[in-house]
Amino acid sequence: MKPPARLALYGAGLVVAFGAAYGLASVIVPASFVADWVASGEAHDPEQTAHEN
Repeated sequence: MKPPARLALYGAGLVVAFGAAYGLASVIVPASFVADWVASGEAHDPEQTAHEN
């Protein structure tokens, strides 16, 4: 198999794998969990965890 064809097949496989992961995540992870996670990130205070040298 020629290298360009192998690279194209590899790229197509990556698209399929990441597309499947994205689709499954939207089915498996509940929306309430995502909303809680986003809300906890918005409440984060950057001064709280800043490290001073």
